[in-house]
Amino acid sequence: MGAIPDVERATRSELRRLKFSVLTVSDAALAVSLAVQIDHAKGAVAAAAAAKQLTDIMAALRKRAVDERPGRSDLDDLRARRARDADARGPAA
Repeated sequence: MGAIPDVERATRSELRRLKFSVLTVSDAALAVSLAVQIDHAKGAVAAAAAAKQLTDIMAALRKRAVDERPGRSDLDDLRARRARDADARGPAA
């Protein structure tokens, strides 16, 4: 078995960084499929069409990763405020 071609390798690497699995996220599987098409494309037109689709899908996955990333909750804000208040009061006597 040979080395993984460049576009496929880069796509899989970014999907790992974004924490998307090709087994559970259909857009991730499609992205890898398009990357393989680009790596093995015989003509510039086919490669360009696949590259445009891959770019669009990866942009959507990046946005989805940001949207799904847990943000700060009200509890986090309360803890931060209490810590600031405790620091402002100084050491307990």
